[in-house]
Amino acid sequence: MREFLFSNVAEALNYTRNNLDKGFVVFSNTELITELSKQVSSNVILCSTAGEYCKSGYKNGVITGFEYDLEQGEVVEITNPPIKNVKKLKEAYKRVQSNKNAFALLLCDGLNGTEESIITTFYFTDNDFKIIGGSAGDNLKFEETLIFIGTRRVKSVAIFFNMKKRTKIIKENIYESTGNRLLITDSDLISRTVKTFNKIPASTEYAKVLNVREQELPNYFMNNPLGRIYEDEIYIASPMKVNPDKSITFYCQMLSDTFVETLKPVDPVQQLRKTVKEIDFKPSFVLAINCILRSLKFQEDGIWKSIDNELTGLCPNITGFVSYGEQFYRKHVNQTMVLLAVE
Repeated sequence: MREFLFSNVAEALNYTRNNLDKGFVVFSNTELITELSKQVSSNVILCSTAGEYCKSGYKNGVITGFEYDLEQGEVVEITNPPIKNVKKLKEAYKRVQSNKNAFALLLCDGLNGTEESIITTFYFTDNDFKIIGGSAGDNLKFEETLIFIGTRRVKSVAIFFNMKKRTKIIKENIYESTGNRLLITDSDLISRTVKTFNKIPASTEYAKVLNVREQELPNYFMNNPLGRIYEDEIYIASPMKVNPDKSITFYCQMLSDTFVETLKPVDPVQQLRKTVKEIDFKPSFVLAINCILRSLKFQEDGIWKSIDNELTGLCPNITGFVSYGEQFYRKHVNQTMVLLAVE
């Protein structure tokens, strides 16, 4: 696998057309993805973003991504509802099931709220089968995200990679628990809305636990999201907005009768240094998918350059994008970085 960085649409089209023995996964903004989709060849997957990542770090408005040997990856379109695709996904999975280095890359529509449905469609995979993914973005317009297989627009896509070299996927949180718990007592999975915590209107109780004024609660969402705890691991759930009825809409599903914990930020650069140490081999390729809310925090705090120094120092052959949500094994999360390393 090898990263690339193109300065314009013509350059990207010329390179991909002249390398038809390769597969390409391309990340860029909706405008450039739209232009590419009109002429790109069938060996190219296109995904719109809320920012791009490349060998020189975080960017906005470039064309980046990676190439791979075509025989290495099998592309499976995922239509709606995702359950209709089980047969195709099972067949692709069986071809890589015996390979512990295999993984699936998921690129999901970032606005239709089907990530959990897609992830649960992989119920037939082994628990340790690596799944990493990101939801397509549109630079905070929240109008339309784009995924294409060649010139054909699709809802979502999975690429099953049958790798020979060692692979590892890592989830990074830059938050830790405050120790304060909330019980979700009424929620709507379809709309990803929590109506009550502890049988009290959601925004009222959330603000109380944070010890802030209820009308100021949205100002604390970025630094104090909620954590769903599974086997001592924190899976972040990011609040999107407070509704007029004091319910709160999230970027992921929240189950009734489950506990969540309020979170607080840690030093992101120190955390990243710990994260990269989890890779127990020298990577030849890295894919980094960062949540839009992480990116906004890094911009607000002026630390993207420091993050870049750590990530690009890990491996110069690095690419990725800023997403509207992340997939890690069979979980959909927010405000997270998911990292793929290939030896």
